[in-house]
Amino acid sequence: MLVSKISQVMQGELRKVDGTRRAKSEQPVSKGSGANRSDRSDLSADGGKRRDVRSEARVLSSMVKGQPDVRTEKVEEAKVRVSSGYYNTESFAETLAAKIIDTVV
Repeated sequence: MLVSKISQVMQGELRKVDGTRRAKSEQPVSKGSGANRSDRSDLSADGGKRRDVRSEARVLSSMVKGQPDVRTEKVEEAKVRVSSGYYNTESFAETLAAKIIDTVV
């Protein structure tokens, strides 16, 4: 069967990667031999990396929470633009319209 052939090829590739032969109980079991079937579990080597990512996410989250809710430099920049009339120009209106259309489309 095609599935069996694929399984054999994958097993061979895995042996090449990890350099070991798999135990007989770990070999794929054919459909008709349910009496010899055994359950097994593999723990991923990436499990530790996932914990590292979670801890990094916690650190980053606490850093973000430590930032002010209002970015005063952006507020000051907007105040200057409002007072100078920047937002009342045709070029700004065209730029804004183009961005809105790009977002919708």
